[in-house]
Amino acid sequence: MPGHGNHWETLYNVDEYVADKLPRDIKDSKLVCQHPCMDVQGNSERSEEVACLRFGTNRLANQILVVTDTPNTSRFLFSGYPVALDGVVQTVTVDRLSPWEYGIEGWVHAKAADAASISFFDTMYFAGSNQLAAGQKIDVSFAGLAYWLRPIQMRSFEVKEGPMWEMEKERRLKEGKSEKEACQPVEIHMTGASIFLPRGGDENPDDAQFQGVIDALDSFEHDGQKVYRMEMVVMRPDDEEFRIAVFASEHVLDGYVPRLGEDVEGILWLQGRIIDAPNTDSIKQKMEASLLS
Repeated sequence: MPGHGNHWETLYNVDEYVADKLPRDIKDSKLVCQHPCMDVQGNSERSEEVACLRFGTNRLANQILVVTDTPNTSRFLFSGYPVALDGVVQTVTVDRLSPWEYGIEGWVHAKAADAASISFFDTMYFAGSNQLAAGQKIDVSFAGLAYWLRPIQMRSFEVKEGPMWEMEKERRLKEGKSEKEACQPVEIHMTGASIFLPRGGDENPDDAQFQGVIDALDSFEHDGQKVYRMEMVVMRPDDEEFRIAVFASEHVLDGYVPRLGEDVEGILWLQGRIIDAPNTDSIKQKMEASLLS
């Protein structure tokens, strides 16, 4: 079954988190909601309950899932992952679902602007996402947690062969350029580009390499370190802008300080929180009440 070890690395050293932070997150977190789930321990048809706990703020939090074990009148730690609660809302069309084992967590595969394929980890999958249908349009708050982020390293490159070069050569000849002039390399500029390339395959479809221009930027504290929130367009399906919020912690920036207007690149974990998903009205109310308390 997929896990979240590498996802915690967007904020912490994993070993240090498990040893020092995880017990605190469970002890000092707030209950967000509870939802029915399958019997994980006994793998029976008996219904159990998953409780969602959060340690943090309404911008970024450590989310812990605890499941009941009724026969033993106990609860056990099922999963945990960081959640960015201050994303950018985009409308996408559901393609298919990929539930993880036990159906408590899962991926949603969708189309952006009915063109580009995109896969994301649904941070509230257990709260009703299994009722989503192919072709259904949903509003999703998207956020990427960066494994690393830096200014782009390649700002331009030359193309000396291939269809792009052939096309430019033909254009130059039509303009009256000499054969020598028409055969000059074509310079491709990377500044201002929006790039989003899934890189995890079937095992991690929510990991992607990205590039974009920071057009909104601020920072805040999370668990003793500064975290930068950046908004950027990462792709333009059907000439429409697909914008997300990218979160990068001091832990992964290695001394780099993001600046407004810079072209940056990196690798991120894409997550989404579905707005008004099936069966989540009461859960949403509980979440809002918890965050305001």
